[in-house]
Amino acid sequence: MFDHLRAIAIMMVIATHCPPPTSTLTGFTFNEHHPIISLLAGATTIFVFLAGFFYEHIYRRRWTALALLRHRATMLIPPYLFISLLLIAHGLEPGVRGLSPQSGSPLGDVALWLIFGTAGPATWFVPFILALLLFTPGFARFATAPPRIQLAILAALLVLGIAAPRHPFAVGANVAHFAFYYAFGIFWAVHRARLEPVVRRGPVLVLLALGLAGAAALQYAIGAPALYGAPEPLLHARDIMVVRKIILIALLIGVLSRWVARPVAPLRVIAELSFGLFFVHQPVLLWLVRAAKTLPIAGMSPALLAVVLWVATVALSLLILAAGRALLGRHAKLLLGA
Repeated sequence: MFDHLRAIAIMMVIATHCPPPTSTLTGFTFNEHHPIISLLAGATTIFVFLAGFFYEHIYRRRWTALALLRHRATMLIPPYLFISLLLIAHGLEPGVRGLSPQSGSPLGDVALWLIFGTAGPATWFVPFILALLLFTPGFARFATAPPRIQLAILAALLVLGIAAPRHPFAVGANVAHFAFYYAFGIFWAVHRARLEPVVRRGPVLVLLALGLAGAAALQYAIGAPALYGAPEPLLHARDIMVVRKIILIALLIGVLSRWVARPVAPLRVIAELSFGLFFVHQPVLLWLVRAAKTLPIAGMSPALLAVVLWVATVALSLLILAAGRALLGRHAKLLLGA
């Protein structure tokens, strides 16, 4: 089931990255709180949740904190550097939401882009996930704490994740934001036998679906955020997004545990390639957008174009990963992530 969740997550990540680039092709501007994006965005945190889940489910009793850090660094850093440098070298939209730290020199800029993950639209969270691993001893203690202590810690991390003014370069706030979902994944693994029978019930699924739709509608109604660095209102769209992601995770687990009892072959394949898809889809999508500028598509529906981009990005990324694995064998993971 959790492999299926990983496959769904990467499809959602790619889907929410496709609408914004269409603004350069059609003139229609998708902001990060467009209804479609409001409903689907934030799937990156599902990977963080799953990382916490599998840490408790598999690694905590088998590996030391240092061994886990070494494994994750080996898995993430080489493809992260390769794809980031590829994006930078080809000028494929550096920056998170158009923001890039500046140092005053080209090499300094590249170094800052790599440190903060701002070389591309999806790489920004990788450095913060690696930073989370430095707190593995604390997460190990969290996993064995009494449930009331775990809930208190989750509540504190949730409040901190909502209250901290997030910014692509705010290291502490971003680590705290992702720490909640990592701890949430650990909590789910510890109490899975109690939680899953609850979320798979029909009435609970209906409530979760309504809650997700309501949170997405509220997020969209509040509108686009203020400029980074400007004072934020008490209730902010990004605050609603934090809660919506929790509902989204619970809803997807409930749906999968209720209706997907047997492995679905396509989802298992996508799950196996999910890390590679996460890295490879970024240059593929941006290259497709660059190529599409030469085509007469100005009058095309923005929504339809976003769907076409999504399908083309997924298909071409899968072909690249298949070719990479055929040509490079096990070394493909070092460059492509899968």
